Amino acid sequence: MTTTTTQKQRRQPTPKTRPAKRAADRFDRIKKWDTSDAETFPSGSTAEWLRSLPAPTRLALAKLHKLDPAKNIVIVAYPALWIATATLITLVPHPVLRFAGYAIMGVAIHAMAVLTHEASHLSMFRSKFLDRWVGFLMGAPLTVSGTAYRVLHAYHHKYTRDQGDPDEFNNATKNRFLLSVLFYSWLVVGTPLYLIHVFLTAMIRGSSRDRFDVLVEYALLAGIFAGVYATFKHYGRTDILLHCWAFPMIIAMIFANVRSWAEHTQTIPGDLLTQTRTVTSNRVVSFLMCNLNYHLEHHLCPSIPWYNLPAMHKLMQDEYRRRNSFIYTSYLRFLYDAFRNGVHGISAMKMPSM
Repeated sequence: MTTTTTQKQRRQPTPKTRPAKRAADRFDRIKKWDTSDAETFPSGSTAEWLRSLPAPTRLALAKLHKLDPAKNIVIVAYPALWIATATLITLVPHPVLRFAGYAIMGVAIHAMAVLTHEASHLSMFRSKFLDRWVGFLMGAPLTVSGTAYRVLHAYHHKYTRDQGDPDEFNNATKNRFLLSVLFYSWLVVGTPLYLIHVFLTAMIRGSSRDRFDVLVEYALLAGIFAGVYATFKHYGRTDILLHCWAFPMIIAMIFANVRSWAEHTQTIPGDLLTQTRTVTSNRVVSFLMCNLNYHLEHHLCPSIPWYNLPAMHKLMQDEYRRRNSFIYTSYLRFLYDAFRNGVHGISAMKMPSM
């Protein structure tokens, strides 16, 4: 009896090892949440980095993966902001009010597109069905298929800043001059080019089921846009489409171009902590971007929902300083560096200098 009791006691993990084990188990379960595509599970280097963190940090990160369904109110809030502003400038077509309305509607459309990004990681509901169709609806104003975006984005996470990364500028051309032209013109033509890129990449690199779903979604988008146009044309108000969608789309595209510029350009590839940038900016900008400006945090833990990324940012400060991560506090400062250094340059601003 005494021997058996002693053996049981020896098998019991000590209090010090329990938190580490719970964290490891939690991360094993978290892996399946990253996307519906097994190819985008955390890479070996990501998993190794997570395991290298202290047990309390891993436990804190694990808790940040928990969904808060109440935060999904943004699914209604952003379209409501767009529709309410559109109604206002239609009823009160004053030029000053219209230009302000274009900006508001533009950032709302961009924010809806960011929710398509969230849905591609199953970070809205952890449901393939719900996340797919919410992502489709949120991406519709920007004319992007949620499934097509998910296929492309999966490869971006798997091969970040590597040769297989479809979003990497340096993979577009080996000609340094043409690459610079593409980089500097991205502010204007980035989103239109990217929308074409999303479709082509999904059709080339997606599975047969992915390609079928992509075609179905683009057919639905064509039907929706044809129906909306026919309705407004019937009532002789196609001008509403111009002022409430086409002009705001210009703002949405510029917003998206700057954000996508800042996420990875002028960073150092090959290291999880230096190949992606966070721009903390301010709470208004963060809300309008669904915290996707906390992009380093997103790449380190893709399945943490958008509303928990600022908490992860605070948690990882020591790690960022130790690894010289790229952290900016302003998009204006990033734009200054972007135009000064170009696509071939490296930003001088890193965490220790902030």
